[in-house]
Amino acid sequence: MKIRRAYKIIVGIVLLTAYIVFASIYVKRQYEELLCNGVSIEVDNSYAFINNDVVAKMLNEGGMILDSTVKYSEIDFAEIEKLINENVYVEETQVYGDFDGNVFVKVKQRDPMIRVVTEDAASFYLDRDKKVMPLCDYFSADMIVLSGHLRSDCFYASDSVDNYNVNHDKNSLNIDDICNFVNYLQSDELWRNQITQVYVNESNELELVPRVGNHIILLGGLDDYEKKMDKLEAMYNEGFDITGWNAYSVVNLKFKNQVICKRRNNG
Repeated sequence: MKIRRAYKIIVGIVLLTAYIVFASIYVKRQYEELLCNGVSIEVDNSYAFINNDVVAKMLNEGGMILDSTVKYSEIDFAEIEKLINENVYVEETQVYGDFDGNVFVKVKQRDPMIRVVTEDAASFYLDRDKKVMPLCDYFSADMIVLSGHLRSDCFYASDSVDNYNVNHDKNSLNIDDICNFVNYLQSDELWRNQITQVYVNESNELELVPRVGNHIILLGGLDDYEKKMDKLEAMYNEGFDITGWNAYSVVNLKFKNQVICKRRNNG
């Protein structure tokens, strides 16, 4: 009985192995003969720097033919990812397929954080990694503008701007600190909608340009900026509710525990 049982087990193993080998050969042959069934392109809709048509054009111009004239096994997914990632507005590309011969291309765009206009009229974005990102001819992202006395080479000098000051002066404003401040403004619902521009003046201080109200907000340095903005919010909620948005030309937040306002001269 034991011999018969062992014999059955051996036969079963041999048959199973033969089946696996046969199935593997069959699948391999089917895979080798499988034709590409087309491509599906998906671009995240955060911005409109690129779209499906742009990606399709890149594939076409790069010689990446993805239709029934091409065998699925001959498609180089890594090469497609490399090609699309060369676009300056692309952060990441994922390319994969299924057993029906379909190819899927998913593209994530870079995320601009701030638009910069330098003193020599150069204009570009900084993305979330604080790397320079060129403007787009057919799309403009709506975001806070950083302008004023800024040197272009501070931004282009390295892949990262973390250790650069706006005027190459150790006492000048650090670009990384300014970016952190802009992130703070964008994370707050009030300031995200109210502050449109951050300006670096000749005294190496920050001025804020509001969307509503004909006044300039003098922030000064970036020391305790959250407390300064809290004071401004209190004034908006209490003082400006009575006097109106346009009663002052300058709102000065530089001094501790007080807000100094310069009344507009209407004469």
